[in-house]
Amino acid sequence: MKVFVIDVKNCTGCYSCQIACKDEHCGNDWTPYAKPQPDWGHFWGKLNYYERGQIPQVRVAHVFVPCQHCDDAPCIKACPETAISKRADGLVWIDPKKCTGCQLCLP
Repeated sequence: MKVFVIDVKNCTGCYSCQIACKDEHCGNDWTPYAKPQPDWGHFWGKLNYYERGQIPQVRVAHVFVPCQHCDDAPCIKACPETAISKRADGLVWIDPKKCTGCQLCLP
């Protein structure tokens, strides 16, 4: 399985990690990692940002939350369209034809 290593101390919120994930999973034919993520809509990760402090000293922390491919994935139960399943190799897979983009599966 391919993984990301992200140094959150250096994160600026540029979304490059999300774009890299999308690039890897869309538009190439290297199965089994290639196509399950749709070309638009749902992503396998979410970029959260947290603000702390008060003006004029506000700090922002960006945290990328990728799919964890959990053993007992709560997103599978949260999906009202049954668009999320777990493959035999352990990969949590989102069927782009069933996914409506409701984001109930996101943390």
